Amino acid sequence: MAILSRIEFPLTIKVNGPLHIGTGFARGLLNRTVVKGRDGLVYIPGSVIKGKARAASEALARQYGMADCRAPHPHRMREGISADKPCLICNIFGAPGSGSRLRWNLAQLTPAWRMALKPNPKQDSALGQTTNRTQVQLSRKRGMALEARLYTSELVTEGLEFQSKPALSGQLQLTPVTLAEEADVYYELILLFAGLKLTRFLGGGVSRGGGECEFPVEEEDVTIDGRIVPVKRQLDHAHLLEFYKEEMGS
Repeated sequence: MAILSRIEFPLTIKVNGPLHIGTGFARGLLNRTVVKGRDGLVYIPGSVIKGKARAASEALARQYGMADCRAPHPHRMREGISADKPCLICNIFGAPGSGSRLRWNLAQLTPAWRMALKPNPKQDSALGQTTNRTQVQLSRKRGMALEARLYTSELVTEGLEFQSKPALSGQLQLTPVTLAEEADVYYELILLFAGLKLTRFLGGGVSRGGGECEFPVEEEDVTIDGRIVPVKRQLDHAHLLEFYKEEMGS
């Protein structure tokens, strides 16, 4: 039986390749700029993290037959999480007409990187956090570059590290894994953390070698109703996802 619990956990993101999370606006000679906060430092929006985590979790859930919704098409998704046998994906991430009880927060540069890039909080800019790359637009149909289609993108420098504390907080219906050898192991958390662990790219320009990242979630702890539980415990039981349908009687 699922239990409504309050969860909270931090998240670290290591950027291993040039990252572009765009604003949709140009600035000066830059055609594509990246998001920055009021302090001028780059950050990763919570919505971007949630979207990538959902996509990876959906792929994993489909592999084990644990979800039958197909985002982002509302007519192909469950009406909400109040059904007798709710979709795990909709339970974790929300569905049309029934939002998630969880809040995804933005990830900022770690304190060490903030100090290194902007030692004086009053200075206008942070040097070294971004780089520019001029590229040409390609025609995938023709397999060649398009004429007069040069553009310059702003990219977050590879090697930076971001943190979100907490990255995720709120309430979630948790279904205990009865076959687990340890306490506090839940199908929803296995799926969520495995999805984050499988996420390898963020932002745009992936086909051009951009956005490579790493989510070392196994190094963190999740707080469940005040109890501190290692995330690694959930990941160690990922093989039990194949028994979800059997346990739910479907």
